[in-house]
Amino acid sequence: MVRLVFHQPLRQTEGLLGSLLDLMGVDLPVPNHATISRRAARLTPVLRTAPPDGPVTLVIDRTGLKVYGAGEWHRDKHGVRGRRTWRKLHLAVDATTNIIVAATVTTSGEGDAG
Repeated sequence: MVRLVFHQPLRQTEGLLGSLLDLMGVDLPVPNHATISRRAARLTPVLRTAPPDGPVTLVIDRTGLKVYGAGEWHRDKHGVRGRRTWRKLHLAVDATTNIIVAATVTTSGEGDAG
């Protein structure tokens, strides 16, 4: 399921799971990429896509996300100042269940009213 959420290759998913377990302080073995692949073949995730029934109280917020490109490390290492790239993440969350109902990413040039 982690692999589907983050759209990662198998070896990266293995590393992410290991890092998460280390951060949580949980001493569990991490399955290798071959085991993840075998288990994923039998997995049929059910993701909720239908909106909730009845009226919903939405909390809408946006935040800026810094985009790190291929040359970002070069700029940081050599002190070259270039244009920073930003995106805006817009989220609509159901206030009672804390479920994300809608999400979209826009460029920094697009206005919020549109």
